[in-house]
Amino acid sequence: MDSAFSGRPLLSLPLSSPADARNSVERARTAQGVWRGVRTVDRIRWLTRLREGLAARHGAFGSVLTHAAGLGAVDAAAELRQADQVLRHVGAAVRHGLAPWHPRGRAGPVGPQSQAGPRPAVLASQVDDARPLASLLEGALPALLRGGAVVTEVDVRSAMVALAVTSAARRAGLPAGAWQLVVQGLADQAAARAVRAVLTEHADDVAPQCCGQGPPRSTRARPRPPGLLVLRHDGQVRAAARAAVRACFSRAGRGCAATPLIAVHTARSADFLDCFVREAARFTPGSTLPQRRQAAWWPEWVDRAIASGAQPLLLGGRAGDRPDGPALPVPRPVILLDGSRWHERPHELPLGPLAVVTRFTWWAQALDLAQHAGPHLSVFTRTRLSQLGPQFAGLPASRIHLNQRPVAGLSRDLY
Repeated sequence: MDSAFSGRPLLSLPLSSPADARNSVERARTAQGVWRGVRTVDRIRWLTRLREGLAARHGAFGSVLTHAAGLGAVDAAAELRQADQVLRHVGAAVRHGLAPWHPRGRAGPVGPQSQAGPRPAVLASQVDDARPLASLLEGALPALLRGGAVVTEVDVRSAMVALAVTSAARRAGLPAGAWQLVVQGLADQAAARAVRAVLTEHADDVAPQCCGQGPPRSTRARPRPPGLLVLRHDGQVRAAARAAVRACFSRAGRGCAATPLIAVHTARSADFLDCFVREAARFTPGSTLPQRRQAAWWPEWVDRAIASGAQPLLLGGRAGDRPDGPALPVPRPVILLDGSRWHERPHELPLGPLAVVTRFTWWAQALDLAQHAGPHLSVFTRTRLSQLGPQFAGLPASRIHLNQRPVAGLSRDLY
């Protein structure tokens, strides 16, 4: 495993086979027999020690997020803040009563009555490579605090972050084997699917996620449909433009809340595009794509999109050249005014800091576009939610935000 920025070797990691995944579940099941006997108050003390241990190594975790996960300084700092919020929210939920676990990671209401109900011994969890620390904690901590054990699937970019956290968890008092890792490679997709299938089959349940992880990702495929940001005729242009910059370009345009699709009402399009391009030109990218091959393929896709009719409004250029080595794999923001109907094929949009803007005249056109988008939908409007809510019924979007950019992460009610 090499540094995402310098390319220098960091460490060597063994990849997991399907047999390794099954053995991890069995070891976790054995350790869970010990961990479930620990009193709830002692598990809360363990969480406190874990939080203190992570805080004491704040700088080291920032470095790991940069070199292993490829997050720039701004995105790494935001990830550390979000991770601490998860720790605080999980601790607060534990003190007020825990929600029972239901099949396929559906959690019930939080409250004292939730102490009853089935508690699976071993849960499988996954990690979002754009939120490697926060999503890791979201998937594992609620189960661990209920006395369960966890086996977490990570890719090689997220593995170093997960190793650091699980080591801190053991130092804080978690029994060995109660939190296992299964490391996936990025090249052999058939092996990755086999490992995930075995893990899902042998674990008792799957931990909740902000969005489904989707199939193991190749270099060019999207793991899930992209998010959508809509500016209606009565929306605030400047607020929408500023939100779109973060939604499209932060963390190199990857993660479940990434929003490369933007639909703007024709009456507001000129003002929006002017403001959006100006805000995007001031944006300083800092994060890499998960794989260096994606950084090489990214400008090729942009060239093909322009050749097929998309109008370039901002081309930040290719990764910056370094005099002492290869180009830094930090892609620059790209804004395209869709002339090739990419918005009708959102699954073909690549991972990267991309905004594909399309205009609409009727609200029904925006709703039709939302039918092809992902779980995250952001709408800028002055219309009340009580009026729009019924129109959102039947959309694939499960995380709908009004007048704010999409935000990844589980609802606090699931903690």
